[in-house]
Formats: sequence, C-alpha cells, structure tokens
Amino acid sequence: MNVSSLTIPEKLVKGQDIITKSTSNPGVPGNTAVLAAFSAAQVAFTAANAAYEAVRQQARQLMTERDTAEQEWVASMNILAAFTESATDGDAAKIESAGFGVKAAPAPPQPVAQILNVKVTFTGMPGHSEVRWKRETNADAYVVERSADPITSTSWDNVGTVAEARYEGNGAIPGQKYWYRVAAVNRLGQGPWSEPALRPVM
Repeated sequence: MNVSSLTIPEKLVKGQDIITKSTSNPGVPGNTAVLAAFSAAQVAFTAANAAYEAVRQQARQLMTERDTAEQEWVASMNILAAFTESATDGDAAKIESAGFGVKAAPAPPQPVAQILNVKVTFTGMPGHSEVRWKRETNADAYVVERSADPITSTSWDNVGTVAEARYEGNGAIPGQKYWYRVAAVNRLGQGPWSEPALRPVM
C-alpha cells in the first residue's frame, strides 16, 4: 500500500481504520502479533504527532508575539530617531554619536545617453508594430517618433511618450516604409535621438 501521498492526519485515520477492520477478522487468520505491533506503532505515531502539534501551536503563538514586539520596537526606535534628529538640529555627527545612521545625500541626476538597439517588429495584429530598445538607466521616460520614407528634416511625427522600453503603435500601411527613432528624457532634458530603425514592410 502506498501511503506516501497522504497527510499525517490522513495516515493516522487510515491506520485506525486498518486496526478496526483487521481486529478479529476471520479472513486474515493469525494476524494477532503483527496487528499488535502495528497498533503499538499507531499509538506512538499518534502521541508523537499530538506532541508536535502542541509545540507547533505554541511556536505559532510565540511567533505572533515576536512579530508584535518587533513592530513595537521599530515604532519606538523611529520615535527616538525623530527626537534625536530634532534635538540635534540634524547635525550628522551628533546623530551618529547616538548610534543612528545618517542618510547619504542622493546622487545628482545624470544626463541620458543615446538609445541603442532600436528594433521594430510586427505584433501579429493588422497594422500594428512594436518598437523595442535597450533601457537607459537614467531615463524617466522615452519619446518615440515615426517618419514615412524618405526621411526629411520635417517628416518626423511624435507618436507617444512611454515609461517602459517599448512602444506599440498602429496605422501601418502595406508596402509603406516607416522609420522609428527614440530619445530618453529625464529632469535634465531629452537625450540624443537613436539611429532610425525601419519597420518591416508588409
């Protein structure tokens, strides 16, 4: 019999069912000794499981108490930290002398670089294209422009600003070449345009 898939409670229930049905069973003569051994194993297993469950419940209660104490500790430390910062007028040396750390000044924003690896593919939906590119670490957003072929200084149209390194647009016409370019932007302004990428012609 394969009982490996049963839970411990299910095994104990199964074991008791076997004991009940095997006791004085005329169809299985001579099983008294082996049944007694199994019954003893059932008793030991039941007792061990009950002891484990009691400890587990106690551990769960202790974990709850620990988590509550931790939350109170964090809240109390935050109050002390706020008082220390106020009492020292934010003096970093005095704050650190009290055992607290001081946040480092945020790094100044960096200009965005040129977007690389712009690729345009079909999405499988009629007229829809997907533009993807390599993410720019310092970018807050990306500006996407599209131009019909041939490219001129005035042929580019803004088709959207996105937060992720991908853009999906529609309006592609069979046989018409379209070029896409992308520029990253952040609080310092817009970076250089990517090299134009050609949408596959349908």
